[in-house]
Amino acid sequence: MAPISILSSCDRRHGCRLLLEISYSQARSAHPKISMSIKIRYLSLLLRRWNSRKEKERTLRNFEEWREPLQRLPPPHPRQGRLLIIRLDDIGDYLLFRNQLPTYKKSARWKEHFITLLGNSSWKELFDTFDQDAVDATIWVNKGEYLTSAAYRAAVWSRLRGQGFETVIAPSRTRPLLLDDLCVLAAAPTLAIGSMNTYVHPAWNQASDPLYLELFRPSKKTLHEFQFNGEFAAWISGNRYEGARPRIDVGARSDGPGSHIICFLGANTRSRRWPAKRWVEFIQIYRRQHAGPVILAGSGRAELELAAAIQAQTDARSIVGKATLIEFVRWVSEAKAVLTNDTMAGHLAVSCARPTVIIANGVNYQRFTEYRAAGIENVVTVYPDVFTRRRERFANLSYNYTDALTSDIASISARRVFAALEESWREDDRAS
Repeated sequence: MAPISILSSCDRRHGCRLLLEISYSQARSAHPKISMSIKIRYLSLLLRRWNSRKEKERTLRNFEEWREPLQRLPPPHPRQGRLLIIRLDDIGDYLLFRNQLPTYKKSARWKEHFITLLGNSSWKELFDTFDQDAVDATIWVNKGEYLTSAAYRAAVWSRLRGQGFETVIAPSRTRPLLLDDLCVLAAAPTLAIGSMNTYVHPAWNQASDPLYLELFRPSKKTLHEFQFNGEFAAWISGNRYEGARPRIDVGARSDGPGSHIICFLGANTRSRRWPAKRWVEFIQIYRRQHAGPVILAGSGRAELELAAAIQAQTDARSIVGKATLIEFVRWVSEAKAVLTNDTMAGHLAVSCARPTVIIANGVNYQRFTEYRAAGIENVVTVYPDVFTRRRERFANLSYNYTDALTSDIASISARRVFAALEESWREDDRAS
């Protein structure tokens, strides 16, 4: 099979229906003995790549269209000593970055600057509770509203232009054209500093990187995100957070961790969500040996539906949609262990030094889920067999691995996850 040639020969005007008809016909005629599941996987991956190509082109068009209103902003008037740090990615990314934020004020290069953070409002509560002393001022962006409302974007851009920033630093490793980059253009600083962009589409990176006068190059493309942030901080400010793992100081309980485990059900795509059936199987296995509470957590509609299905067959309790972000931080810090999909709960559990099991599909694995490779203990990641086989076959895959389907994560058995939980406890015992 040759998915690239089929994809490139497909006329986009005929849409994905023609693509699938051509692909399935060729796959069936060329390989009649291939199982139906393999054919379905093949077609699913073709469709995903076709959609990715559409997204690439749509983003480039929007980038050019959205730049036009920036021309109508007042001329920039940079003021000496005004520094803007842009960090608009999600909670998990911030958890792996936040320990580096205080290094700016402590550095010889930036300590005399007035530092403003442009942040994602999804983690404002976390910042206000633990990190507000790291900068002098903040500007918060609702990312969903920014991406859907031209008026909202214009208000953000106007505010940035009016602040008169002399320097802008965009430390994100994967920097969205429509978010970070357009905000850099809106701020119009004398000096813009970023990292070499790492999107899977080279055209996005080629449009992004020339906007910056200084670009950081990490020592390795496969660095874990926590290590990458440390390297960037050392490069930009001359010092870095020296801890061996991300850390969040919640305050220790006098009687130690509680008896509950947390099962975090959420993830931003279906291909990252372990299904309800598997959670039920895991809880049933867990119950044969342990009596402590099992707490289901998450926040969205999908998690509410998952929690209801799980509770119908187990004695698990649910805090889905009930706990604030800071309340959830406390739940995690006091947990006996945290089991989670590849999402922010894993990074939070690692930051709280709790035994952690990450159920992952392999996407961006070196960047976010390979904690052992980063030298961080009591974190065990479970991958689908299909990913593990491919990893063994191709050795050190790029962290841009994207060939993961919903069926991949669903194939991970509850017994493997329970074994990983016990392994994380053994590692935690050895470390303590």
